[in-house]
Amino acid sequence: MNERKFLEKRDKWLKEVANGCHDLAIEYPENPDFYVFQSDCKIENPDLLIIGANPGKYVKYLDKMREKGLIRRYEDNLGYDTNQYIENENNPEWKINKPILKMFTEANARKALENSVIMNVVYFNTRKVDDLKRFENGKKMIEFSIEKTKELIYKILKPKNILFLGVDAPKWMKINFIKENDTVLKTDDNLFLIQSKLINGINHFLIYHPSMNQKFNTGKNLELKKNYFNKYFENADASS
Repeated sequence: MNERKFLEKRDKWLKEVANGCHDLAIEYPENPDFYVFQSDCKIENPDLLIIGANPGKYVKYLDKMREKGLIRRYEDNLGYDTNQYIENENNPEWKINKPILKMFTEANARKALENSVIMNVVYFNTRKVDDLKRFENGKKMIEFSIEKTKELIYKILKPKNILFLGVDAPKWMKINFIKENDTVLKTDDNLFLIQSKLINGINHFLIYHPSMNQKFNTGKNLELKKNYFNKYFENADASS
């Protein structure tokens, strides 16, 4: 679609997400805050979509709005306008981005990372997605988020590649990676480092969460992943 059509669809989606999440969040005073993005979302067909399970760190929606001096979250306040992985490259308090930055070092891979869209499958802030189920309308929060995430990915954004951070993220979208069929890179002791699955013409990659599972995100295993992704994006650029 052309840029104007893409932006119209994206803006309609943003408004629907802001209104839907707000309506769910204000139903009960204990309900959590929400946000979607850790980057901007300005172009169709980005080279890379990075997607985690959920934002983490529970905070009440009403408390967060008071803290920010806001009445509610609108469509222009669903996350960040800049790529937070790049913005916090030298921030020692940020852990999640460090292995990703080391994986995407060569020119084409780095370019894909710098222009990536970063978001979550589920938008509401709890430590784990399952924790939402303790809220009265928590299941609705999960279902609404998943539905809108799928809509954005496959009908509006249409990224060239998707990178799931951690096994929970694809699980909530009912995407099942099978070790025997989908593993494209292994450790020396035959554990997966990267799995890959083609869905709707989009390569979906899965890695262990970069802020956990240190065995898979340091040393030789991190180097193996770096080599894989750098070669992948070099070849992707050459064929485009």
